[in-house]
Amino acid sequence: MFLSNPAKSFLASLFILISTAGCGFVGSEENDSAPVVDGPKSKIPFRTKEPESFQCEIVETAGDSVRRIRLAKKGTWRRIDFDPGEKTHRAVLQTDKEYVIEFARGAYAESAAGSGGQFSELTHELLNNLRHAEFEESAREGSIIRYTVRPADSEASEIVVHYDESIGMPVKQEFFSTAGEARTLQFLVELINFRTEPDADAFAVPAVFRKLSMAELLARSN
Repeated sequence: MFLSNPAKSFLASLFILISTAGCGFVGSEENDSAPVVDGPKSKIPFRTKEPESFQCEIVETAGDSVRRIRLAKKGTWRRIDFDPGEKTHRAVLQTDKEYVIEFARGAYAESAAGSGGQFSELTHELLNNLRHAEFEESAREGSIIRYTVRPADSEASEIVVHYDESIGMPVKQEFFSTAGEARTLQFLVELINFRTEPDADAFAVPAVFRKLSMAELLARSN
């Protein structure tokens, strides 16, 4: 998996969509009925509810490796594009149904709509591993507030979160390993090109793409 150890939980649900597609990535009634258990109150000192409508890109950098993901949301509609512009570009779209779109092949497959549970809120995924960490405000610049975060389960790591008050979302996370006074950047996650209105065609399958069964699409993709 692309994610480094300090950031395994970041966007984990999104990668699971693609990496386990052959095992069934869409929602199920069995999962929908799972009970929800309230955990301890979060220590995150800012709003974590994402906007009802937005589009953005996530850029993940680990050493020389860089990966892009484009996200779009409008009400209950969702779209995730993996590696946009690359030969491996694939999208998962949820509107009236759920679709997997393969751009290199000009093909798509569809299934009945699920609950949308696999499309976890972006901010939740960004901060999932920090809910019981200690936050300390360290700087402010315009609408950006910078927090130094010390995870509760690790004394050898430190995370710096850049939170943009103007959009109400974290726009950068830097994951450091620490050894005494030394800090080494291990992993960087940035939210860029944020806007409150998605592209007009974000929630439509390209009209010229041919339809395949889900089994055929996934079998030929593996």
